[in-house]
Amino acid sequence: FPVTIRSGVIELIASILILIPKTTLMGAVLGFGTMLGAIFSHIFVLGIELQDDGGTLFILAVITLLSCLFLIYTERNKISELLKFNI
Repeated sequence: FPVTIRSGVIELIASILILIPKTTLMGAVLGFGTMLGAIFSHIFVLGIELQDDGGTLFILAVITLLSCLFLIYTERNKISELLKFNI
């Protein structure tokens, strides 16, 4: 699959995880990582403006990154649960 389709599938999974209360933190972390990759791609490879969009995709990626960061902050008490490994 092309990179854009894979990225879209990951974003879809992250958004579904965010909507389920038990997996909100996991979805926010996945979304944060995905958007961080998108922002770095815009800055270092693609450029801020793509196909005369005026930077809309870049701005949306930044807004999504900040939203995920907010969710990570609000769910910070669950971070230790996410990092536990039951062996």
